[in-house]
Amino acid sequence: MKTLVQKFMEARKWEQGHTPKNLAMSIAIEAAELMEHFQWGDREDFTAEKLGPEKIDEIRLEAADVMIYMLSFCRSLGIDLAEAVQDKMEKNEIRFPADVERKAD
Repeated sequence: MKTLVQKFMEARKWEQGHTPKNLAMSIAIEAAELMEHFQWGDREDFTAEKLGPEKIDEIRLEAADVMIYMLSFCRSLGIDLAEAVQDKMEKNEIRFPADVERKAD
C-alpha cells in the first residue's frame, strides 16, 4: 500500500504540498467525512445489513481516503506505521489488561 500511494503522489508531483501539517489536517478532514455517515441514528442503525451495499461502499472509500493520507503522513516523517501500531498495541496490553472486566456502553 505504501508503494502504491507513494507512486501515485510522485507521478503527480504532489510532494511539495504534502507537508506533515497539511497531511495531518487532511487526515482529520477525511475522518470527518467518514463520521458524517454515522452522524445521526442509533447504534442499531449502523449494521452492514441496514446500511446496505451502496452506503458500505461509500464508507469503504472514505476509510481508504483516511488510510491514504495516513500513509502519506507517516512517509513524510519517516514513521514506520506497522512498527508504530505494534508498539502502541504493546503499550495497550499493559494499559488495558484482557483479564479486567469492562462494562460495554
